[in-house]
Amino acid sequence: MLRAPRNLAGYLFIAPAFLFLALVVAIPIFTTFELSFQELDVRTKTSEFVGWANYLKLTEDRLFWWSFLNSLIFALASTIGHAAVGLICALLLTAKWGTPRIRNIVRGLLILPWLFSLAAAGLIWGLLYQSSGPVNYLLLSTGLVSSPVDFLGDPQLALWSLIFINVWKAYPFYFVMILAGLQSIPEELGQAAEIDGANAWQRFWHVTLPMLKPVLIASTAIDMITTVTTFDLVKIMTNGGPLRSTQTLAFYIWQAGFRDVNFGFGAAMSVVMLVTLVIATLLYLRVARGGTSDENVAAAL
Repeated sequence: MLRAPRNLAGYLFIAPAFLFLALVVAIPIFTTFELSFQELDVRTKTSEFVGWANYLKLTEDRLFWWSFLNSLIFALASTIGHAAVGLICALLLTAKWGTPRIRNIVRGLLILPWLFSLAAAGLIWGLLYQSSGPVNYLLLSTGLVSSPVDFLGDPQLALWSLIFINVWKAYPFYFVMILAGLQSIPEELGQAAEIDGANAWQRFWHVTLPMLKPVLIASTAIDMITTVTTFDLVKIMTNGGPLRSTQTLAFYIWQAGFRDVNFGFGAAMSVVMLVTLVIATLLYLRVARGGTSDENVAAAL
């Protein structure tokens, strides 16, 4: 019986996965890149090659740069919020307090926001943010404000209100990842540091945090990519307003490509966002992993 070479057999096993990626990832990316150099006429269903015209138009479009800045603020603030809240919750749930059953119940409750879609989370917080909603009632009853706050109608607050919703929705991702990382750290390391005279903060900074570094790097890289491309939350909550204060790049791409039927311009923005994400992610991984081995980062991913 003929046997395939060992290396060939391995390639055959992963061939379906590569085929799937080619169909759902590579082909759409190539099509978008090709479309960015064209101008489509929907009425005649014809296209015209315009070269770099769509990209040159981007450099002169103030709304593009405004959307880019909003996306950057939204992604950075959300990622920092996700990591901070997830890390704090994971550390609290790792500490020995109460009974194991109570801690398990609290873990389940903390993961609940992850079960909602961004659309559902937006609808829930849309009710909570209303002038007669629970959030304003709490602020008014405690005397923190003298009149109801218009969280989604104030250009100064709208983007940060969306960031808060996104942090509430997605922090369980970090929580689960960090909790798994904490449970994999040998207890002997912390005990040895305590014997050497290290206090709680020193044990966290010099023992726990370095051991969590691969998990944090992988989680942050994934989170930044998914957060930058957030569209549904903006669409449902503010539709890019007020005064375009919540207009992100993903939302602007949708506006240009599907609402205004300017597919070439929308495709050019998509390509710019993809290239920016790839470069930013590679630079982040190169800088952040520092002393962390490639094997540990790959294992965390």
